[in-house]
Amino acid sequence: MTTSGMSVKKLKPVLVTGSVIFWIAVWHFGASAINKRLILKIPLPLETFKEFISQCVTASFWQTVLVSVLHILLGFTAGALLGVLFGFLSEKSGLFKIFSSPIHHLVKTVPVAALIILAWLWIPSSILPSFISFLMVLPIVWSHTSSGIAAIDEKLVEMAHVYSKTDREILFKVKLPLVSPFLRTGCITALSIAWKSGVAAEVISSPTGSLGAMLNGAKTSINYPQVFAVTLAVVLLSVALEKILKFFWKEQKR
Repeated sequence: MTTSGMSVKKLKPVLVTGSVIFWIAVWHFGASAINKRLILKIPLPLETFKEFISQCVTASFWQTVLVSVLHILLGFTAGALLGVLFGFLSEKSGLFKIFSSPIHHLVKTVPVAALIILAWLWIPSSILPSFISFLMVLPIVWSHTSSGIAAIDEKLVEMAHVYSKTDREILFKVKLPLVSPFLRTGCITALSIAWKSGVAAEVISSPTGSLGAMLNGAKTSINYPQVFAVTLAVVLLSVALEKILKFFWKEQKR
């Protein structure tokens, strides 16, 4: 790593803090200027943070957070597990790859709003956020698993066989370490998208006691500080979930 690179790494916390302060200032002065021409005012940062804190001290808010987190994590887990299975089958079976390809591309390309509306025709609102999260995660983990398996160096596997390694040892010491970086990247990306799409499904279907329903209710009642405060909560929770996943699934040193 170069000296400049090391300096940037050391200063990263300061730079991140500075960038956050900068964009909060842009938000404050921009909203202040625009509000002079608006009837329905854009909440300023201080208003939003006050509303956010007022929500955080209530038990009902955290119950709402828990409901949404469970919705998204249920869909994420199901999508990740099936994505790993389908990624494996895609690389091991040409027939499966050909026949599953249309579904893979369909889920990847159809806009999430269209998927939510279509799924809502048949799926109860209480299940819809989990189902949409599942659909968003599936093709991402599927693709990354498939790429990871395709990247396995067969010469390493052959060498392991030469040294009389068992199939179990080859799986856990050779294959999985090679696939793991692909799968880790896919899961981190998928978790972020699952969270955003799951909350979007909640906003549209408004399942009882969810963040999306709370957001929709605040918008309907024209409580814009609450709209911004709940949006802030959604953003912070997304960052927190990603950090937790990265913490428990650390990147392997090369």
